[in-house]
Amino acid sequence: MKLILKLTLLVTIILLKSQVLLAQNQDSLLSDNVIDVVKTFQPVLSDAIKIPVQPNPEKPEIKKPNFTYQISPANIAVPPTIYTIKPLALGTMLLPKLQNNYVRIGYGNYNMPMGEIYLGSVRNKQYQAGFFAKHLSGNGDLNYNNFSNNTVYGYFKKFNSKGVFETDAYYHRNVVRLYGGQNELLPENKEPKLVYNTYDFKTNYHNLSSDSNGLIFRTDLNYYHFNNPGTLQENDVHLKAKLNKTISLLPLELETGLRLNNNKINQPLSAAELDFRRIFFDFNPQIYMRAKSFYLQGGFNATVYADSTNTNTYIFPKAEGGLHLIPSKLTVLAGFKGNLQPNTYRSILTENPFVTQMPLLNTINRFEIYGGFKGEITPQLAFYLMGSSAKIENMLFYTFDSANANQIAIYETTKANLTTLKVGLNYQWAEKWRSGLNIGIFNYGLNQLKQAYSRPEFETKFNTTYNIGDKFLVKLDIYYWGKRMGRSDALQADGSVNTSDFDMDPFTDLNLGIDYRYNKSFSAFVQFNNIANNRYQRFYAYPVYGINVLGGFTFTF
Repeated sequence: MKLILKLTLLVTIILLKSQVLLAQNQDSLLSDNVIDVVKTFQPVLSDAIKIPVQPNPEKPEIKKPNFTYQISPANIAVPPTIYTIKPLALGTMLLPKLQNNYVRIGYGNYNMPMGEIYLGSVRNKQYQAGFFAKHLSGNGDLNYNNFSNNTVYGYFKKFNSKGVFETDAYYHRNVVRLYGGQNELLPENKEPKLVYNTYDFKTNYHNLSSDSNGLIFRTDLNYYHFNNPGTLQENDVHLKAKLNKTISLLPLELETGLRLNNNKINQPLSAAELDFRRIFFDFNPQIYMRAKSFYLQGGFNATVYADSTNTNTYIFPKAEGGLHLIPSKLTVLAGFKGNLQPNTYRSILTENPFVTQMPLLNTINRFEIYGGFKGEITPQLAFYLMGSSAKIENMLFYTFDSANANQIAIYETTKANLTTLKVGLNYQWAEKWRSGLNIGIFNYGLNQLKQAYSRPEFETKFNTTYNIGDKFLVKLDIYYWGKRMGRSDALQADGSVNTSDFDMDPFTDLNLGIDYRYNKSFSAFVQFNNIANNRYQRFYAYPVYGINVLGGFTFTF
């Protein structure tokens, strides 16, 4: 067995060696083992076979079934069921109860009581009415004397589908003293106490038109009686009408009126009365043209004036144009106008209650040219900047009569010049914060008078209110007047008048008010007036009160 295995192994080895030798003999036929390439190998891919047939899927065929119905007509009678619906209460949240009536009482230094009441109607589609009354008085020191103001006012409005009828009545009593000089130095027949009573009645009616091209009109009838018992009295009746009508897309406006002014004043040295009657008839037409980027308006103011001495007719053309540089944001405007302004006892003594000598002349604005800008800086901040130059006849000023310790109304009877620059800013942030600033600069070119007596050349007014959490309402008012000139007239023994000019210092009047609202029905207030305690002279020789503190409570119901 071992011998067979050895023989088999030997044969296998001999066969393997013979194969190796044979392979070496075959490789020797190659020259240097180098293979010559006859042609570069380029693989070739066969073209893809495309199927020249577009896919066309089969669409299923759907047939709609046809149905026919036959309904026999029939009338069905359903009897209505009528029953009462219970009223639905709207509740107090939809229409809360209005508390627009109030009573306010207060007291301040200078022995100053104050009382105020207002009563008004609530929601009503047919009428509205209200009543107001106020008292404020004070006892000054030896140099400032007493004052008293009393006011009673009521109004009534009636609404209907065609128009609104309004009427109101007003009574005011103002008491002042001529404290510009020592009372013992006044003439024996001169009462230092001046009492002025005003009775004012007004009524008007204006229609309501749903057609913008329809006629819109308003008529007014006003009457007032003004007097200082035993010295003077004035009666004034004024009938006015205003018409608006659009014709061919052009709005037309006409204001016209007739005014009768009758004055009586007692003669100082006799029991006779001086009766002075004046009549004014106004006719002021105007036409408007409005577009998206501009507006134009023009017309004239015409006044026929008559009194016991003469009759004059005044016609003043007027025109104004504006260009909206930025719609609703910035407008530039310019224009010219003129008018006649009557001076009355009431208008003069309302501005300066210490006047006892006042001739009545009409202030005539012969010609005024003006221009400026107005618009909005932000939705909360609006502004205006205006300048004007006017030629005015009979400008009104005030001087001081040292002999009688009263003020005198005087006029620049020539055609004088007045140049004005006014700037204003108004800011409102919801119901939280409101502020306003107004600045006026005035330059007078007079021919007859030396100075613009009692008139400032620079004036600033600033006011702001701030609401803190609907609990505290803070109000701040600041007034500043620049330098002014005063004049004192002294009657000499020979009948001549000796005049002396005086500088009147600038002044700042700072006022602060705080209201605390405890609830909707009760609140408290305190008001500080003239905080700087600056006893400045609004009119020469008549300084105002010093610091004044007034506090009290308000009841709303």
